[in-house]
Amino acid sequence: MTEQKTILIVDDDKDFLEATSIVLEKSGYSVATCLSAKECLAKLKSMKPDLIILDVMMETDHSGFDLCREMKRLPETKDVPIIMLTAVDQKYSLSFSSAAGDESWLPVDEFIGKPVEAGVLVECIEKLLAR
Repeated sequence: MTEQKTILIVDDDKDFLEATSIVLEKSGYSVATCLSAKECLAKLKSMKPDLIILDVMMETDHSGFDLCREMKRLPETKDVPIIMLTAVDQKYSLSFSSAAGDESWLPVDEFIGKPVEAGVLVECIEKLLAR
């Protein structure tokens, strides 16, 4: 039997955390959650997730970007896949999807806009974890 993969979700929306956790747990994943970038950095001292789902707008409109860059600098998390899942592109009429994978600007593996269908998110997770 394969080991259960752990996904860390970082988002300041409690309802989103709860709903997404339910979807991912039903898909066979263990889920941990954080409501802020600060909480995430503290939690990463005691756990290493297999994948991280990260919002952009939390404490500030850009805290997710800052957190992402910090996690890619840390030896413990530099190789952990990150999905940036956010509505920032709707709020500011921007598109970041083409920047996913650009290590110098946005070091994430995938960028998905909210809202996202559960199946699309699970498919993306499965693809990243299969690498």
